[in-house]
Amino acid sequence: MRAGYIMERSHLSCRHLGTSRAIFLIFLLYLLSIMNAKASQLKVAVSTLNAGMAVERVQSGLDLELTRLGYVIGTDLIWLDSSQSVLSDVNVTISMTENTPLISLVNQQGLSSDIYLEKRPFGDISHVDFNEYYQVNFIRKLLPGISVLGVIIDRNASDILNVTQFLVQQEQKGVRVIYHYIDDNSDLRASARVLAPQVNAIYLPRHITDMADINKVVTVAERNNVALIGEDHDSVNKGLFAVYNIDYVQVGRDAADLLVDLAQRSKGVKRDSYVAQPVLSINLDAAARMGVELSSEVINKAKYIIE
Repeated sequence: MRAGYIMERSHLSCRHLGTSRAIFLIFLLYLLSIMNAKASQLKVAVSTLNAGMAVERVQSGLDLELTRLGYVIGTDLIWLDSSQSVLSDVNVTISMTENTPLISLVNQQGLSSDIYLEKRPFGDISHVDFNEYYQVNFIRKLLPGISVLGVIIDRNASDILNVTQFLVQQEQKGVRVIYHYIDDNSDLRASARVLAPQVNAIYLPRHITDMADINKVVTVAERNNVALIGEDHDSVNKGLFAVYNIDYVQVGRDAADLLVDLAQRSKGVKRDSYVAQPVLSINLDAAARMGVELSSEVINKAKYIIE
C-alpha cells in the first residue's frame, strides 16, 4: 500500500512538475528510506569474561528475544565482537566472575543497565520469595526424606568445579553425596543403574542432561522410583522432575528488552540494576512416574509447571 501511494504521488508530480523533478523526488524518498532503515539498525558488541552454561544460555535468550521482536541477523541486527565496541549502539558484557554483574549493558551515551545474580551490592532484596537458604536447601524442600543423593559427572566437563561446590553445600546440610564419573554419553545408562539402588535422588548437571542418551537415565530412574533433579531448566522437558536455578535463557530475554530500550535512549537514568532470582520448574508427570509426592507449597512456588 505504501509503495503504491508513493508511485501515485510520483505520477502526479510528472504532470505538474516535470519528469526530471519527479525523478529527483523519487530518489529523495529512496534516500530517506535508506536513512530510516539505518536508524533502526541495531549494532551490538558482545564480550564474555568466561565460558560455561550460564553464558551460553544468556546468549541463546538474547538471540531468541531479539528474533521475536523482529530483528533479523545481518539485516537490522549486527553482532560485533568486543574489539568493535566503539561502532556499536550497545555494548554487552556477560560474566560469571565473582562480584561483577551477570550482564552489563552500556549504550554510547553512557546509560547502562546491570543484571546481577541473586544479590547486588546495594538496594533492598527483601522481596525475594524464597528465603536466603532455599537455594542451598532446595533438595530437602523438594524431597524432605532424602538422605543420599547421587550425581553423574562427565570427568571431562568444564563446569565440574561449580557442580562440586554446590554438592558440598548439600553434604553440609546432612545429605550424603555419591559421585559417579563417566567418560562419555555411552556410560549414562550404566551409571544410572549403579546409582539407583544406593540413592533417593540423582542430580544431573547441564553437561549431562545435554547428552543424547539422557532418556536412558530417565527410564532407569522411573523403574527404580529415583527422583531426577537437574541444573538446567530445559531438562524438565526431557523427563527430569525439578530444577531450582537461575533461568539463564529468560535472563537473556530480559536483557534483550533492556538492550533495545538502551539503544533508543540518549537521556534518562544513569544506571539501572536488576536481580536475577532462582526459579523453580517442575514436571508433575515425571514426579508421579518417579514416585515423588510434592507438597502444595512447593507446587505453588513453581514458576514453570509441566503437567
